[in-house]
Amino acid sequence: MVARIGTIAAECFMAAPGSNAVASRPSWGDRLFRWLCQCSGVSLLVVAATIVGVLMLQAWPFLTGTHFGEFLSGSRWEPDKGLYGAQVVVFGTVATSVIAMLIAVPLGVGSAAFLSEIAPAWLRRICGFLLELLAAIPSIIYGFWAKTFLAKFGLLPLFNALGLENSASGQGILAAGIVLAIMVLPYITAVSFDVCQAVPRSQREAALSVGATRWQTTWRVVLPYARPGILAACFLALGRAIGETMAVTMVIGNGQYLPDTFAQFLAGTGDTIPSKIAGSVKETTSADTQNSAALVTLGLLLMGVTLLMNISARAVIAWASKPRVKDDRRPIRLGGELAEVPALPPDQLARVRRRTALQNRIMTVVLSAAQLLTVVPLFLILGYITYMGAGRLKWTFFTNRTGDPAGAGMANAILGSVTLVGLASVLAIPLGLLAAIFLAEFRTHWLAKPIRFVAEMLGSVPSIVIGIFGYALLVRPFWLAPTEKSWGPSAWAGGFALAVLMLPVIVRAAEEAIRLVPNGLREASYALGASRRQTVFRVILPAALPAIITGILLAVGRVAGETAPLLYTAGTSNFFAESPSDPTPALPYFIYTYVQNPPKPSDTDLAWAGAFVLLALVLLLNLGTRLLSGKRVVAASQAD
Repeated sequence: MVARIGTIAAECFMAAPGSNAVASRPSWGDRLFRWLCQCSGVSLLVVAATIVGVLMLQAWPFLTGTHFGEFLSGSRWEPDKGLYGAQVVVFGTVATSVIAMLIAVPLGVGSAAFLSEIAPAWLRRICGFLLELLAAIPSIIYGFWAKTFLAKFGLLPLFNALGLENSASGQGILAAGIVLAIMVLPYITAVSFDVCQAVPRSQREAALSVGATRWQTTWRVVLPYARPGILAACFLALGRAIGETMAVTMVIGNGQYLPDTFAQFLAGTGDTIPSKIAGSVKETTSADTQNSAALVTLGLLLMGVTLLMNISARAVIAWASKPRVKDDRRPIRLGGELAEVPALPPDQLARVRRRTALQNRIMTVVLSAAQLLTVVPLFLILGYITYMGAGRLKWTFFTNRTGDPAGAGMANAILGSVTLVGLASVLAIPLGLLAAIFLAEFRTHWLAKPIRFVAEMLGSVPSIVIGIFGYALLVRPFWLAPTEKSWGPSAWAGGFALAVLMLPVIVRAAEEAIRLVPNGLREASYALGASRRQTVFRVILPAALPAIITGILLAVGRVAGETAPLLYTAGTSNFFAESPSDPTPALPYFIYTYVQNPPKPSDTDLAWAGAFVLLALVLLLNLGTRLLSGKRVVAASQAD
């Protein structure tokens, strides 16, 4: 690093010997660089404003029509009869999210407390790695596993044993709530663990020094101190659960009724806002503007609720982070001095110690069980998908296209997925990296705070909403007249939708990586005469490159398994796309299609093989990020 700075300084002084103009007066190159970074940051504001504006424009006929009152109060969604009551889907969204949070919050917080306060370092590293793998599994894989394993072999026998009627092979609201709980568990655990680790060690040592057990220290010191972060993690997880589309669509059963009894609620099917939108692609894209506007209104409602959850999380953090001083409740004597607390008798003190020791052992077992239950789903998913998919994987899967009479494969879908992710990366990586440089290096600019806030909010927009946005912008542009021919689904539209999903991940990861570069490197570079542009490209970016690549791989891993936005943007075909302007098949789309409505029995085998390949690909990307993170840690330790 010192040699690199010296090289930059030599170049600068050779260009302008004996002058400090480089450091005091920005060159045209620096001004152009700052303008590019600022425009990249502003593009995030433009994207967010365009999403809201386009969706509002699409939903306006319904919002101002006669059906909007029924939308809020009605319980029947039957477009062919002119009924657009949203109570069924709102109830399903709330019910599945509540079930998910009731399961995930105790397990996630308990697992975080175990990892932070009880687990040895080696076990903490293993469990952290397993949680990362659980978070990396695509939602389409969660839905496939929940439909074929959780509902069929887990919940259906339970319903039969309890005498509850279920005509959907175990599918329904309970199955959707459980799979949502598994999906949000890693987020609650990871964030809660980080905030527990941030509790000062002196707080723990003070509690232990006065005789508190490990559980008492955790319950009375660590968790209260970490409460703001834990509450924020719960709000973020709730927003994730509300906006989940594909996993819920595949397992909830899509029932259009409100349950009358608790038994019907427990074993009945239902529908949520995302699953309703995903299951109504043909209706959303039809010429019936009233019907499509009603579904876009559902998308607006969904986006508003998820954004509200994220804003609430920030508000809770700000409120709970305020210092609060508790009153000393010991009695005060007339002289103004605090009264001494009398010591307990020896026999009573022995009983208290035995009780607290027993409580400590019980809670240690409980927290250990919480951690075990958190990672068990990972092994169930990996084991079942591997068992069912690896044996069905044939060489023709990689060489033949879907619908091939000589033997169907998914070569066209694999190539289509690579094309979509490649286009998304070409769009998102430069834009996200320049925006991150603006947020990190020009952080005093008045635009930095709103851009950072919008980037965080953009990351919480449900993927199905991004799909509707991409459809209205690039598939059938909203400015076209009803009689004009639409542009049609294409790789351009699908890649754009995936790029919008990638942007917040890249911006957040790259900004954090750049901010972690020591200021001493910047100051040394500037002191030797380097310009801001030279410092960024020759010093800061090389130092932050491993972390930036990690963020990019995480973004690629996220969109590689996305299905919901592709339903509206990329289209599908049994042939290879001849150009990016043609409908482009994708691997997750065919997995979803072949699971929900397989054209023929052999297509189910293709779905299993595709799920296995997709899962292996995403987990390999996650392993790559893990290795890069390890190299970053080693490099940082060597630099220190």
